[in-house]
Amino acid sequence: MYIFIREDLPHAYQIVQAAHATHQAGIRFGSTDIPTNFVLIGTKNQEELEKTAMYLASHQIEFEMFFEPDHDTGYTAIATRPLYGDERKPMRKFQIYKGVENG
Repeated sequence: MYIFIREDLPHAYQIVQAAHATHQAGIRFGSTDIPTNFVLIGTKNQEELEKTAMYLASHQIEFEMFFEPDHDTGYTAIATRPLYGDERKPMRKFQIYKGVENG
């Protein structure tokens, strides 16, 4: 499962939004007998998140996009259905989320 979060949100908020999107994806796509790995990927802002959604759709990758109803932040995160084998090839263009540097 690939999880995309907006990097323009506060760090703690990013974690919560990633969990929201993952939870929604779990409800939508159900459980699987195959173990699922998680890959976290950052997007710069809502515009980039929406472009990511279009990219996923163009590659027929099902996903759940989370809209935060409690704050004026719009769409905050995406979680794909679990991807296996060659299904992961379109995801190679993305880099793993670096997060906040320690220091």
